[in-house]
Amino acid sequence: MNQILFTGDDDRERIEPKTKKQKMPKAKSYNQINSYTTNKTVDIKKIVIFFSISIIVLGFCLIGGSIYAKEQINEEVKANATPLVNINQNDSNQTIDIVVNHIRGIQEITYQWNDGEVKKINGNNQNNISESIELIGGKNILTVTVTEENGQTVRYQKEFSFGNIPTITLQNVDNGVKIISYAEDTIDYLEYSWDDAEPTVVNVGKKDYEGTITAPKGRHTLKITVVDKKGIPAEKTTTVIGATVPVIETKLGRKDGAIYFVINVEDEDQLKNVKITLNDEEIENVQVNEKTYYVEIKAIDGENRLIIEAENRNGLKTIDKKGLDTNSLN
Repeated sequence: MNQILFTGDDDRERIEPKTKKQKMPKAKSYNQINSYTTNKTVDIKKIVIFFSISIIVLGFCLIGGSIYAKEQINEEVKANATPLVNINQNDSNQTIDIVVNHIRGIQEITYQWNDGEVKKINGNNQNNISESIELIGGKNILTVTVTEENGQTVRYQKEFSFGNIPTITLQNVDNGVKIISYAEDTIDYLEYSWDDAEPTVVNVGKKDYEGTITAPKGRHTLKITVVDKKGIPAEKTTTVIGATVPVIETKLGRKDGAIYFVINVEDEDQLKNVKITLNDEEIENVQVNEKTYYVEIKAIDGENRLIIEAENRNGLKTIDKKGLDTNSLN
């Protein structure tokens, strides 16, 4: 008996297998439905209350943390704060007005014109201090240093210009100081003082002044003030060592047919260094540490240019220059 194999789609109606009928659930009663709904509503209210409380607690935490962080920042800002300093020029009063404000107490304020004397203003641990100081003529640099109660120090510098200041030039001379001064509007007077002594006043009445003052022995502070006819002052303070400069004596001598420079150097206190140069060549450069020094330097044939430099322990120096042509001696 022949069999027929089916390989394509079957156009015939397929017969689905029969399944059992599903039973419909019985409807719940009204009371059951109402009880279920009520329970669900209570659960939702609990959840809402829980989240509300959580948000409130979190808010308090954030507020507390923000306050603490703010306090910490404020403390750090205070710890790093520096004094606020205002320095202004008052031409009408010819003063400089210094105003200092700080969140902590100010212990002291110091100020200094150029490299002059340092002056102090007592702060008494106040938070706000105002002080006016005298304005000096010309271009000058004012340095203000503020020290607060914790010992921290800040420094401010500012340049001020006012009028034409008289000029002051100082030169070291034997056992003294030479003062050279000039003013465009005539020098009224000049005064100088050693250390804290009373000043000596010199009336000038002309545009230029030149004079020498004797320095006392030892190290001293010299303060000079020059005031012109308009009342504009110029000040200069320097350290002066009262001592004489080294003395150099040079002679010519002969030895074995050759010509020598015979050099004697002497200082009343103590020599520090002697340097000798012959025709641009350094011959001697010695540390002495004695009151006297002696040396003989052989001259060369022809032209000789001799320079002797002697310095004492006080820093005062003498330079002696000699010229010699040996051909002129033959």
